[in-house]
Amino acid sequence: MRKSVIFIISVIYIVSIVAVTFFGMKIRTDQFQIYITNLQITSYDQIVGENKYLRVEFNELAETSVFITYKYEPSNATNPDMVEFSLSNVPTYTDDDGNEQPCAIITRAGELLFYKRANVLVTLKTTDGSSLQDSVIVRCK
Repeated sequence: MRKSVIFIISVIYIVSIVAVTFFGMKIRTDQFQIYITNLQITSYDQIVGENKYLRVEFNELAETSVFITYKYEPSNATNPDMVEFSLSNVPTYTDDDGNEQPCAIITRAGELLFYKRANVLVTLKTTDGSSLQDSVIVRCK
């Protein structure tokens, strides 16, 4: 009786390994993604109410630019570079050729370039699925 029990247990064990291998769950890599849980713009001079403000001095002779810096948590997020900058409330000016141009633009790296004095709203949003955002009002005088 002992040999038959050991034999039956070993057969069930081998059959279960084959069944789990064939019908088992597939591991998805996206189920282990760590999302950004906190996003904050760190380049600002003051906070008034719930608005962050950054003041930039406009230079007529050289390019006026400032980098918008931020921090995120957790530090081991799967895709920490999945953030995008956007500008709103951007006034326009007419250049020498008569074309309308924006007073400011922002690059993917977060560099805000001013061509004329203006106040703009910079918004930073996550694109990893966590739907977080923060914004700062930049005053270029």
